[in-house]
Formats: sequence, structure tokens, C-alpha cells
Amino acid sequence: MWLMSIFLLGVFAGWVAVFWAAGVAEEARPVGIRWCPGCGGRTNWRGVMFSIGANCGACGKRLSRFPWLAAFCTGVLFLAFAWGLERGCQTVSEVRPSQPVWQARLPFHLLFLFLLVTAVVSDLIDYVIPDQIVLTGSAAAVVLAVFSGDLQMIHVWVDWSDELVQVYGPYLPQWMKDHQHLHGLVWSVSGLVVGAGLVWLGRIAANGILGFPAIGFGDVTLMAMIGAFMGWQPVLCVLAVSPIVGIVLGLLVFVVTGRGFMAFGPCLAAGAVVVLFAWQAIWEQQGLRIIFGHWPTFVGLILGAFVLYCLLLLLVRIFRSTPASRLR
Repeated sequence: MWLMSIFLLGVFAGWVAVFWAAGVAEEARPVGIRWCPGCGGRTNWRGVMFSIGANCGACGKRLSRFPWLAAFCTGVLFLAFAWGLERGCQTVSEVRPSQPVWQARLPFHLLFLFLLVTAVVSDLIDYVIPDQIVLTGSAAAVVLAVFSGDLQMIHVWVDWSDELVQVYGPYLPQWMKDHQHLHGLVWSVSGLVVGAGLVWLGRIAANGILGFPAIGFGDVTLMAMIGAFMGWQPVLCVLAVSPIVGIVLGLLVFVVTGRGFMAFGPCLAAGAVVVLFAWQAIWEQQGLRIIFGHWPTFVGLILGAFVLYCLLLLLVRIFRSTPASRLR
């Protein structure tokens, strides 16, 4: 019964997400959710909510079924995550929350999933991720992390590099144990800074090499929110997973719609969902644990990845500047 309740909560959350995103975007681009695409009149959202495939009361044109599709998908997402969390998809040996995960972390991450759905819907509607969504989400994540002090997927610092780690276990700084709420603040803010900072650097590099940012500012704020909810180690995994997810989603979009362009925001959100579901499997890899506990190594990896990213941008610039006649 509790899983069915989570599903119904997800359906309602998906509905709210669609109308929130549409309400934010409607001034720039009216869509068949809050405005009729036929006559341009305001739709009766209550009628749409309780009638699948409702028609406009003024002109009779069928309104979008997208709200119900998004609501159903959000319900399935909520249900799958609740089931996975109960099965230990985020259970790692270093983190021992004082409360069962369904009492604290489940509501925290369901809020996160709701905000991700809202941001994705907004990006799909108007290729914009409004600050009202992601900044509100970032602030909520930090406040809740400080208030609880027990929401982290992994502590802000865990060191597995000691030679006697098999005897004494990983090193955890004592201040994290003595100041739980301070740790919650540092954990959430560090994720926010790392997520937003790395994407911002990528935006600056693209602007310097290509002459235009290539990465929207909404993607920067979206990664800030993702980092605030997940912490700095998971957000680095999100940045690693998102391009792979983007390739898969891009191919699907091309096959289904024939479009060769896709916003990157949904790829970042999908990468965050993948990491949420697979965090235990990701973190339990011993090599990854050691890398995240040895700052020279992961700083070197980040710098190396950034250099490769810049080289890729340089290749793109060379390709764009090459005359079409030389490419034939």
C-alpha cells in the first residue's frame, strides 16, 4: 500500500510540475497546457486534470495529453525510486543514518526528483530552465541538509587510501561526527559549488574557443541544484554519466522525431537519476573510493578531463571553420 501511495504522490507531483513549468514559460511561449493552441484562450486546468484528452471549451480543439503522460511517468519514477531505496540502492558502508532512509532521505530525494521533472518539462517546452525552479530547489536542499544533518549519500570526505584501511576502516574527519549539522551544510554547499563551478568553467571555455557559450546558463544552475541535493562526489559522477545518457537520448529523439538537436538539461537530469539509482554500485568500486579520498588524484583527473574537453572544442571550431568544399 505504501508503494501505491508513493505512485499516486508521484502522479500528483508530475501534474504540478507540468503546470508549474508551463506557468513559468507561458509568457514566452504559450503551449497547449495552460493556453489553447487553437483559439489562444486560457484553458480550464481543472477540466484537463480530471479528463484525459480534454477539449477546449471555446473552440473544441483537443488539448495536449502531455500533462497526463508526464504525471504517469513521474509516478513510475517515484515508485521505482522508493522501491530501490528500500532495497538499498544508496546503502554504503560509510554512511549510517540515525533514521531509516524512508523517514528522511526518501522525502528529500522525492522533492529532488519533482524539481528535476519540473526543470526538464520547462526545458522541453521553451529550452529554458527558470531560476524560480532551480534556485528554489538549491536553497531548499541546503536548508534541509543543515536542518537534518543526516541526508548525505556519502560524507563530504572519506579516505580509503591508508595502508591499514582493512584494519581500521576508512578515515572520517572527527569534526563531521561532532558537528552533524555543520557537516550537512558543508556537504550540500560543496556539491552546489562543484556542480555549478565545473559547468560554468565549461561554459567559459566554450565561449573562449567557439565564440559562443554552447552551454546554457540554465544548465549551470541546474547542476548547482543537483550538487546541493547529492554532494560533490555524486555530482562528479553525474557529469561523467550525462554525456553517455545524452548520446542515448539524442539517438532516440532522432529516431522518433527526426530532430538532430536536443537540450542538454534533460541529459543532466537523467544522469542524476541514474546516479541516484546506482549509487551503491558506483561507490562500492574500490578504485573510485580511493580516487575520491586522494585529492591530488581526482584534481588531476578533473584537469585532464577539462583539457580533453577543450581539445574537443578546438576540433569543433576547426570543423566549423573548414569550407564545405574541403569537407567533400
